Amino acid sequence: MRVSSYVIGAPLTDERFYLLLHGIRGSLDKVPARIGDYLVAHRGGEVVSPPWDRDGPTHAHLTERGYLTDLPEEGERQLLVDVATALHNAALSLRPPTFFFIPAYTCNLRCPYCFQPHEMHAGKGVYAKLMSREQVDDAFRVIDRFDRPGAMAEHLDLPREEPGTADRRTTARSALGLFGGEPLQDQTRDIVGHIARRAGERGATLRAITNGVRLDLFTDLLGPDGLAELQITLDGMADLHDRRRIGPRFRKTFQRIVDNIDLALGRGVRVMVRINVDRSNADELAEMNGFFLERGWGDHPAFSAEAAVVTGQAGGETLVTRPELVEMLSAIRADQDSCVAGYEGYAQSVLSRALAGNYPFTQVANCGAETGMLMFDPRGDLYACWDEVGIAEHRVGTYHGGALRLDHEVARAWLSRFPGAIDQCSRCPYALIHTSGCAKHARDTSGSLFAAACEGFQSYFPRSLAATYEEVERRLLGAAEWPDPRPATRHLPIVDVTNGRTRHSEMRC
Repeated sequence: MRVSSYVIGAPLTDERFYLLLHGIRGSLDKVPARIGDYLVAHRGGEVVSPPWDRDGPTHAHLTERGYLTDLPEEGERQLLVDVATALHNAALSLRPPTFFFIPAYTCNLRCPYCFQPHEMHAGKGVYAKLMSREQVDDAFRVIDRFDRPGAMAEHLDLPREEPGTADRRTTARSALGLFGGEPLQDQTRDIVGHIARRAGERGATLRAITNGVRLDLFTDLLGPDGLAELQITLDGMADLHDRRRIGPRFRKTFQRIVDNIDLALGRGVRVMVRINVDRSNADELAEMNGFFLERGWGDHPAFSAEAAVVTGQAGGETLVTRPELVEMLSAIRADQDSCVAGYEGYAQSVLSRALAGNYPFTQVANCGAETGMLMFDPRGDLYACWDEVGIAEHRVGTYHGGALRLDHEVARAWLSRFPGAIDQCSRCPYALIHTSGCAKHARDTSGSLFAAACEGFQSYFPRSLAATYEEVERRLLGAAEWPDPRPATRHLPIVDVTNGRTRHSEMRC
């Protein structure tokens, strides 16, 4: 008998208890701290001198839930690979590709930390071309052919579920995307209108990743049936933001963008505000959260806000790590109401599914690039990853005359990446949660898509899991369940919180 290699442990604020999650089985349990400490400290090792009776109910419970196992290490790893493969093949069968238009590579801002080069945004050389109406129509001919579940896997001859096994209820058409450069600017107004008309003819809406500076030019397109979703960046309060997000014609963009967010929300558009965080603006996160709340955005059903770390071109000394950002946002939540989310979404998703009685791990793709994303650019090139658009050596194919020509080797590599295909990930208890991290980051650091990009996940996920669970417990059980001072006891409960219920069993510690 050994401790499973896939035990995840999260110490709770109440130091008597630990939250356990099994990284394959999906079991979720609240246990005495001594038990949690032992399982995490001995993860993958033989059970020697455990702090429980081997013949007692605690041992039986931990075995039933998968935290103790008779499987050898390689046998358990193969189980992870099998589960990940099943989820991967199901995703390739259930999901149609994601489609993005890149109307132009130019941008009306020159943000200093942007991962795209400024010569691209200035429209120099090969980046000068705008997408034509003919190219839009060519792209839609490709979309019409491939906008169905399993289309990319079939085209690339990849494994997938057999026809008829996929749940067709999950195949509703998703919004078509707009990306850049900057997709919503003066010079793209005509072509974006054409894209919107063609999308509307097919019953599709649009979503855009935009800086929001010229959003008012597209007012007639804004709404639930047109340009329905926006991601817009605010990088601090007015003074700091206006130093970071500037362009040749725009020096003070904060108020312009804020007014355009109000415009979009007023027309029924879903708006997600993104805050790109590094050390220059981290101290303004709390003030920004307060600004969102005061403006009424925090309570608006169509508004959300998300903080993410700056990566790429910024100097290493200015960067904030993901664990650091998680701690910053936790401190804000402890001090005030907060509408700004971060990387705790992983924990929230796992807990919500587990507590609803569902298997908590539902996907193994880190992003749409790994289930099929086609990004149509103005030069007739296709890309799988938005961090690589415009870099010709990273294109996955071309589209001309309505014909899709994929580089099968390159495209197959993107759609073949998942935790079960990466040895390091298949041995990690977080594999089915973090899903191997960003493929581009992995290739940038290791030279291969088939490598892990851990990004500090093992450091911050347990804390996020504990904090999210404690909030759920407070809401469900109420303050009466937490007497203060709490009486000491040697008969602590193991609490099985899976399947949406709380079941107490007295276990001797």
